[in-house]
Amino acid sequence: MGEALSNKEFNKLIQKHIDKNNFVKIYLSEESPDESIFGFILKMSDEFLMVQEVYDFIPNGIKIIPQERVLSIRNNSFDKFFKKILSEERLIKTDQKMVQNISLKDPESLFRSLKKQNFHCIIESSKKKKKFSIGELSEVDDKSVTVKNYDPTGKIDKRPHKIPFKKIEMITFNDNYTLIFRKYLKD
Repeated sequence: MGEALSNKEFNKLIQKHIDKNNFVKIYLSEESPDESIFGFILKMSDEFLMVQEVYDFIPNGIKIIPQERVLSIRNNSFDKFFKKILSEERLIKTDQKMVQNISLKDPESLFRSLKKQNFHCIIESSKKKKKFSIGELSEVDDKSVTVKNYDPTGKIDKRPHKIPFKKIEMITFNDNYTLIFRKYLKD
């Protein structure tokens, strides 16, 4: 988390970006230096960041990122100009009630709050190779979440995916893909 900053300094930097509603680029991985997210940091806890992702001038869902994955955060002249364009085009909008209803206290409360609001999620996890599950959250316990995964043809897997919290690398919800695709699922 934050290359050359202490935890306290890093959290202070994140809070500054939240308070000023800065558009930022978040760098995520030493293994994949190109892996990054553009958007607005909405909320933080000791464990997680909640980010409104923006892709090609379009807000595209909320990402929950474990803080330990964040290498650095950029807010330079490019990002400031991008925010200006988003503002002029009236594309900066976030459902504050939804943000408030998502708990970032710990993984269990996070997934319980997502389940309560009936969000389908995309969960990226680390295994031998990178894997993701997409679907409805069916069960949450103190160590894992279970997802009724669906495939690209809209079929729900017979066996749900059980994902240990410690393997989760990123969670996406309220995005165009899950909001639209869930309407066309087959039993």
